[in-house]
Amino acid sequence: MNVLLVYANQSRDLLPPPPVGLAYVAEATRRAGHRVTFVDLLASRRPAVTLRQAVRAANPDVVGVSIRSLDNVVAQRPESHVASVAANLAVIREETKAPIVLGGPAVSIVGGEALRFLDADFAVVGEGEESFPRLLAALEQGSEPTGVAGVCRRDGGRVVATPPVRLPAFSSSGLERWVSWGFYDRYGATWPIQSKRGCALSCAYCAYPRIEGVCHRLREPAEVAEEIARVAREVGPRTFEIVDSTFNVPESHARALCEAILARRLAVRLTATTVNPLAVSRELFDLMKRAGFRSMMVTPEAASDATLAGLDKGFGRDQVVRTAELVRESGLPSAWFFLLGGPGETEQTAEETVSFIEEYLAFPGTLVIVTTGVRILPGTALARRAVAEGVVAADASLLEPTFYVSPLVSERWLLERVNRAIRRHPHVVHTAEEGGGPTGGAFERTLSALGLAPPYWRFLPYLLALPPLRAVRGRSLRF
Repeated sequence: MNVLLVYANQSRDLLPPPPVGLAYVAEATRRAGHRVTFVDLLASRRPAVTLRQAVRAANPDVVGVSIRSLDNVVAQRPESHVASVAANLAVIREETKAPIVLGGPAVSIVGGEALRFLDADFAVVGEGEESFPRLLAALEQGSEPTGVAGVCRRDGGRVVATPPVRLPAFSSSGLERWVSWGFYDRYGATWPIQSKRGCALSCAYCAYPRIEGVCHRLREPAEVAEEIARVAREVGPRTFEIVDSTFNVPESHARALCEAILARRLAVRLTATTVNPLAVSRELFDLMKRAGFRSMMVTPEAASDATLAGLDKGFGRDQVVRTAELVRESGLPSAWFFLLGGPGETEQTAEETVSFIEEYLAFPGTLVIVTTGVRILPGTALARRAVAEGVVAADASLLEPTFYVSPLVSERWLLERVNRAIRRHPHVVHTAEEGGGPTGGAFERTLSALGLAPPYWRFLPYLLALPPLRAVRGRSLRF
């Protein structure tokens, strides 16, 4: 069959995220014997025109559309992505009668609900590299995919679904076959590498278990190192990023990965998306530095025992403090993420978190990113709590941006407290700052043109401390 795969993401809020998930699906579809055309709308200046031309050229029998995220998850300036996806689907419908299949992380989160709001024929949840080729086989035979795992479809006036499939093992993404890396390189992107799937943690707000399952499935570290070595030879990205849901849980696997990279003597630059305070040690950070890690993102979300418990993080303030001490000692640039307003949040607990930021995260090379209001996602403990508290109706659709703020504290107070922290400590950034950030992307493009290695957030603390920009930010902060 002729299969057109569309990466519908058009958001570049921090860095342009390469379509690693869709690349896995494209590889599996190609291996199943189908002719695959891959169109990346994020890399297009005129997405609608690019999409229309791609549909006409491919003459597809099936079109798969990958949706990365539902919205920008910022309560103070919410931007839904559903409307842009709907516009893309309208273009496809105008050009072909081929069935449309939705997929991607956002679809795995909302499941069949996507078919109630978007004009598509099927939706694939879970790991598409298994379900999508099986769906194609059913369509090629002209049969209903009733027995295909992970497929949502319409049946009369209702949507029916089969449970998602979880692969026992997976390997490299094959991303280099499907994207033009020049675009991503110009905008400071990092090359995504998955070393594991699934998350055994139970954070109240997180939908990762719906996307990847609740059990860790670990790749062999030597195989991951081989993927990095091959891509370094063939493509030469300036930085590789381990994009697991949690890089260092379990810590033993993170250490084994570092050891495998060292054994291969790979002269590469690495960064990690999510370092969890649950499993940190001086030995791990030393090993990461020797393996080539030059930065990391840390995800405590809070620094108050009460709020951490409300978020079901599985660790307490002492571990967050210990993580800050170890990161400072390591000398690795770090970006820290905090959520204010979660279950049980009060002025006192929020003050504990913001005071922690001011006291423990004021060392050089540190960027702090604060969000106020927690996105409510389907199937999470937070969604169930929001229904019980009357924040949302039991039958409410959560496709559009919907947020939880603890009734024990006012959103205005939280924003004003963060504002004070920003004025004292310019390395603190709130996601609601006008334009989605203090530089609007120009800073990142300039650094890329200068040939510097990403991620570029590690330079932001120094830029934000410059007196002219600090003065402008102080006058313009309006949430």
